[in-house]
Amino acid sequence: MQFQTFDEGYLGRLRDGDSQVEQHFASYFGELIQLKLRRRIRTRQLLEDIQQETLCRVLKTLRDPGGLRDARKLGAFVSAVCNNVSAELSRSENRYEASERDFDDQAASGQDPDAPLINEQRQQQVRKILDKLDERDRKLLRAMFLEELTSAEVCRRFDVQPDYLRVLIFRAKARFRQEFAREAGSTT
Repeated sequence: MQFQTFDEGYLGRLRDGDSQVEQHFASYFGELIQLKLRRRIRTRQLLEDIQQETLCRVLKTLRDPGGLRDARKLGAFVSAVCNNVSAELSRSENRYEASERDFDDQAASGQDPDAPLINEQRQQQVRKILDKLDERDRKLLRAMFLEELTSAEVCRRFDVQPDYLRVLIFRAKARFRQEFAREAGSTT
């Protein structure tokens, strides 16, 4: 993909509804939005919804007399709108409204009868993902989260300074998340 700069002429033609410019705009920024969100958004449908809503909002703002005034800022504006739309739609997709009956059932039993099974499945999944990580990341995550050692104990065990331990943990967690997402993607 080749990045472009935009001028007032392009913005004017876009405001006026020039079909070729609109097609270029949708194609160019649609691809950028896909690239930007492909790792953060779980479903293709949600990704397409975000892309479409972003482009619609940007066009609406451009056609507003008080809309974007500097054509050079079009890319940054599209990116900001995309961030907002992404947050809105992701939040609304993840919202769960439990019925009152759900609360009554849980309160009556005291514990979810499926909880032990779910916990066992999660533990197996975590073990499987940990086994895929390199040895240092695996040992570090086990020490911190499964053995629940203090930071000082982990620093001594791995012979690292506390500031560097935070970096190691951050990287190990990122690799774990990446492997978890890869694993989740292969099961759907």
